[in-house]
Amino acid sequence: MPEKYPLSVIIASYNSEKTIKDCLKSLEDQVSDKDFEIIIVDSSPDDNTAKFIKERFPKVNVYKFQERKYCGDARNFGISVAKGEVIAFIDADCRADSNWVNEIIKAHQSAHVAIGGAIANGNPASYVGWAAYFCEFSQWMPSLHAKWLRDIAGANMSYKREVFKKYGAFIEGTYCSDTEYHWRLEQKGYRLRFVPSILIFHHNIDNLSKFLLHEYHHGQSFARVRITSQRFSRSRRFLYVIFSPLITLKLFFKIGFINFKNRIYLLSFLKVLPLFTLGLISWSLGECVSYAKD
Repeated sequence: MPEKYPLSVIIASYNSEKTIKDCLKSLEDQVSDKDFEIIIVDSSPDDNTAKFIKERFPKVNVYKFQERKYCGDARNFGISVAKGEVIAFIDADCRADSNWVNEIIKAHQSAHVAIGGAIANGNPASYVGWAAYFCEFSQWMPSLHAKWLRDIAGANMSYKREVFKKYGAFIEGTYCSDTEYHWRLEQKGYRLRFVPSILIFHHNIDNLSKFLLHEYHHGQSFARVRITSQRFSRSRRFLYVIFSPLITLKLFFKIGFINFKNRIYLLSFLKVLPLFTLGLISWSLGECVSYAKD
C-alpha cells in the first residue's frame, strides 16, 4: 500500500447497514484515475455492518468499535490513520456523484484549506424525507455558483491535512462537531469555500417520529455546543429561552428565502411547508431546553 494518497475518504458509520452499500458502491464507481483510500469507522452495536463491508468491499479499511462514536469522534480516529494529503468526509447515508473524487482533488489545487460541496435529496419520493432535507440541508442545495459560507455540513466536506495539524481535532461526544470546528476556523481568519460540482445525494429520515426526535436532539446539541464555544452567559441564555419562539421564525424565513432564491426544489418545499415547520419547532424546542438547562 502506498505511504500517501492524494485523498482519504472517511465515513462515520452507526447502524448504517441499510445505506452503506449504496455509499460505497458510489465510491467504487468513481470516474477517476486518482488513487484514494476509504476508511470506515463503524460503531454499530452489532457486527453485521462491518462484516458486510469486509466481504463486499475488501479494499475498504474498516475499523470497528464497540462503544458509540459520534461523527466527530469517528472522524478524529479516521484522520489519525489516514494517509491522504486531502481529507474528505461523506456520510454513510449518502451517495457520491461519479465525479466527486475528481472534483474534490481539483478544488484543492487552490489555496482554500476547507472546501465543501452540494447536497441533493437522495430519496425524493418521501414526503417526510423532503421535510427533513429542508430542515437540515437547504443551505447546501445544488446550485450553479461557488461561494463563501460560514458553515458546511460534514456530510460533504474536505480539508487539507495541515488544518488538523494546526488547529486540532473535532470536539467529541456530540452532534454539531463540524459546525463548532468551522467556527474555530473562522476565528483564525479562514472561510469555507462551497463548490457545487462536489455533489452528493443524501438519504433523509423518512419516518415522522424519528424525524421530529432527530430535529429536537440536533437542536439540543447545537445549543450546548454554542453555549460552550461562544461562552454564553446565564443572562444571554435566559434571553434565548424567553425569545425562543423567534428561533423558529428566524429559521423559517431564512430557509424560505434560500429556497425562493435557489428555486431548484421550490415546489417540493411549498408542498411540505406544514411538516417542515413542525421540524423547525422541534429543533427550536431542543435549543430552548439546552439554554434553560446548561
